[in-house]
Amino acid sequence: MKKLLATLMAAALLLGLAACNFGGKKDEKNELILVVSYDGISEQPYDYDGELTVEAMAAGLSELTGLDFFVTALAGGETGQGVDWAANSTLVANLDDRELMEGFVFYDYDGLAWCMMDSMYLTIQKNLPGIGEVYYTMDGGNELVLEDLSYPKNFTFDTPYMGSEFYLAHDDGRGDDDGPPPEHADVNWWGDWGSDVGMLYINNYNDRGMGWSFAFKFDNDGVIFDGIAAVDSEDPRLASYENYDFQFTMGEDADGDSIWVTIGSQEVLYVRTEDAVG
Repeated sequence: MKKLLATLMAAALLLGLAACNFGGKKDEKNELILVVSYDGISEQPYDYDGELTVEAMAAGLSELTGLDFFVTALAGGETGQGVDWAANSTLVANLDDRELMEGFVFYDYDGLAWCMMDSMYLTIQKNLPGIGEVYYTMDGGNELVLEDLSYPKNFTFDTPYMGSEFYLAHDDGRGDDDGPPPEHADVNWWGDWGSDVGMLYINNYNDRGMGWSFAFKFDNDGVIFDGIAAVDSEDPRLASYENYDFQFTMGEDADGDSIWVTIGSQEVLYVRTEDAVG
């Protein structure tokens, strides 16, 4: 009996070793770096299986944010990487009632869209540094048209994606006209402004001897932040404070007098209180 028991134990030990050496070893994970453009730029490692692909990067961004980065990699010519956004991706479908991962809040479509496009673009550049430019299309290689985006509306396979900072600085056209900028004294920043996230109060807009500026205060559901913004010396429709950028429209769009406030990749529209939505 003892001999039989010893034989069975030895057999069990051999089976266990076999399982460990052959059937029990897990595939090793590969690692890439996710680059997220949300309230600044942040990087986070992500483990994935198989080859390093654009689709693997998109899956990581989806898991991290809760947004659907549904994309397909396309050839980008001799150099470059094409990224085709699916019709049911959050970027194209603009699903605003979804549950996001903790730490991610979007107050408008612009902030969401720029976050997704910048994050995909930066993640590709980080993990495939020699790939060249990144080109965006949608739904099988068609022109990427984002009707809900303030500007620009279209992205084509003929022109590489340049990142939100480039478009915000060069292609928005807000406040632009064919003539010179207005005089500082003609731009009326002063007043109470409302948005769907809270209020913005501006006062003391004047030249303090060191350049034009104004005092401002945000009140978003009782969360108060204030400061003094410096007005651009050449264009009084632009102002900044730390990582806050302000742009005054002077009634040149459908919202009348309005102020766009950009914080990182987040952008919120404020309008005069009589027209405010919140």
